Amino acid sequence: MKPIVFFFVVILFCFTVPAGLICQAPPAGGTATGKELSLTKLVQEATERNPEILAARHAVDAKRARIRQAGAWADPTISISYGGNALPPFTVMRADPSSNRQMMAEQMIPYPGKTHLRTEIAARDTDAETLAYEAVQRRVAAEVKQAYFDLAYTDSILAILQKDHDALEGFEKVTEIRYSVGKAAQQDVLRAQLEVTRLAQRAAILNQQRHTLEAQLNSLRDVPMDSPVGATDAVRLSTFAYTEEQLMEAAQANYPALKQRKTMVEQGRLSVDLARKEVRPDFSVGYTYMQRDALPDMYGITFTTSVPIFRHRKQDMAITEAAANLESARQMQANELTVLRFQVQQDFLEIEATEQLLKLYSQGIAPQSSLTLESSLNSYQTGGVDFLNVISNLQAVIDAELDYHMQVTNHEKALARLEEVTGLNLIEQGESHHE
Repeated sequence: MKPIVFFFVVILFCFTVPAGLICQAPPAGGTATGKELSLTKLVQEATERNPEILAARHAVDAKRARIRQAGAWADPTISISYGGNALPPFTVMRADPSSNRQMMAEQMIPYPGKTHLRTEIAARDTDAETLAYEAVQRRVAAEVKQAYFDLAYTDSILAILQKDHDALEGFEKVTEIRYSVGKAAQQDVLRAQLEVTRLAQRAAILNQQRHTLEAQLNSLRDVPMDSPVGATDAVRLSTFAYTEEQLMEAAQANYPALKQRKTMVEQGRLSVDLARKEVRPDFSVGYTYMQRDALPDMYGITFTTSVPIFRHRKQDMAITEAAANLESARQMQANELTVLRFQVQQDFLEIEATEQLLKLYSQGIAPQSSLTLESSLNSYQTGGVDFLNVISNLQAVIDAELDYHMQVTNHEKALARLEEVTGLNLIEQGESHHE
C-alpha cells in the first residue's frame, strides 16, 4: 500500500495548489531557445519595422509636402511670337507695320484669400494624416500586446497541462495497482488512460495555437514567419484604479481616430469657405514687348479676368458638394464618438467582470474544488466514492486553474485596448509599463 499512498500524495500536491499561487510561478517557455521575450522590445520592434506604420509615416511626409504647393500661385507663362518672313532668319518685313517680333509674359493672380484657404485645407489634411499615423501606431502596439498575452496564456496552460498530465499518469498507476489487487474496476484504468490522452490532445492543439501566435507577432514585427519567439513570463494582474468617466474623458481627449474626425470637420468648413470663394473671379496680368521695323518698339499690358457665367452649374454645385462633405464629416465624428463610448464601456465592464471572477476563483472556486478533490481521493481509497466522481472533481480543479489564467489574460487584453484609445499607461508587465 505504500506506493499507492505515495502516488496519492503526489496527486494531492499537484491538484490542490490554489490557482492564485500557481500563476505566480513563471511557466516553462514554449520554445527551446531559452531566450526571454520582452514585451517592451516587441512593441518597439513593431513600431520601427511594421510595414503599415512605415507606410503611414511616408503618407504624412507626402501630405506635408503638399502644404506649400497648395499656397503657391500658378507658374507664369512666357510666349514668343513672330510675324513676317516664313523662312529664317525671320527678319521683320520692311514697310509692313504688322510684321513684328513679340514677347509676352503673363501671371495668373488668384482672388484674395483663395491661396490662404488652400494652404489651411492642406495643413488640416496633413494633421488628419498625422493622427491616422498615430492611430496605426497605437493599434499595432495594442495588437502586439494582445498577441503577447495570448502567447503567455498558452505557455501557462501548456505548463499546467504538463503538470496535470504527469499527475494523471501517476493516478493511472494508482488505478492499475488497485485493479491488480481487486480494489478497482478495469473501467477505472481505462478512464484514467482516456483522461491522460485528452490532456495530450489539448496540449497538441495549444502547441499549434502557439505557432500561430508566434507567426502573428512575427508578422507585426515584419520578421520571417518561422522566426522563433522566446519564452514568455506568466501574465501578472495589473492594478486598475480608473473610473469609467475618467477613461472616457481621456479617450475623448487622446484617441487619434476621434481627433482625426474633428480635424476633418474643420477641413470641411474650410472647404466650404473655399468653394464660396471660387465664385470670385481670378485675374491674369500680362506684359508685352513688340519689335517692328522702322517703327518704335511697342509695349503693352493686358488684364484678364474669368466670368462665372456657368455659376449655377459649376460653382454653386461645388458649394453644395463641400457642404455635403462637411455634414458627412460631422456625422462620421458623431459615429466615432459613439463607437468610442461603447468600446470604453465594454472594456471597462470586462475589466470589472474579470476582477470579480478572479476574486471568486482565488477565494472560492479554487480552494473549494481542491478540497472537494482531496476529499474524493480519500474516499476513493476507502471505496466511499467511485472513480467517475474523482475524475469529475479533478476536471473541476483543472478548469478552475485554466479559467483563472484566462481571466487574467482577458483583463490585460482589455487594458491593452483601453491604452490604445485613452493613451494611458495601464499595463504593469515589467518593462511594458512604460510603453
